[in-house]
Amino acid sequence: MRLAGLDFETANGKDGSICAAGCAILDDGLVTAGKEWLVCPHKGYRWMRPDFTEIHGLSYWDVCNCAEFACIWPELRQMLLSADCVVIHNAQFDLRQLRSVLSLYELPPVEFDYADSLAISRRLFPDMASHKLDVMAERFGIVFRHHDALEDAAACASIVARTGIPEGFTLHFSTASTGD
Repeated sequence: MRLAGLDFETANGKDGSICAAGCAILDDGLVTAGKEWLVCPHKGYRWMRPDFTEIHGLSYWDVCNCAEFACIWPELRQMLLSADCVVIHNAQFDLRQLRSVLSLYELPPVEFDYADSLAISRRLFPDMASHKLDVMAERFGIVFRHHDALEDAAACASIVARTGIPEGFTLHFSTASTGD
């Protein structure tokens, strides 16, 4: 099975303020491709909250001369659509960011199947005190740099490659409709 891990980092609390995107492709559990993009957020969304910078380490100066999301979207979209399933840790957050940024740039609709590694982790390991990405990665011996978009994408997809996707945990995302 081909999985695409997806992760976004944001500049601030506004939906669509993506400042980094990462996508990792796993074929039969092995990372075979991956890409990370630093992204200059949409005009009006470019200010960086200091507490967000503390989390992911990116400042305004790191992204101000980077391409905006509309420029990276064709390649990211192609990677996502090449997978049987897109894996996202806390999918509600990242899909809200994706829906918002696609709307901001008036980009065409996209549809794909996805699984939330956070929901899967909660289901399969109910006795764990935390199901955060770094905690789950540690449980599986996955070493990565947390809050780096590409490494987070690879980590969440690697977790699901090891656990499998329980029945009923694959959902459909579409920007062509109002809901997931």
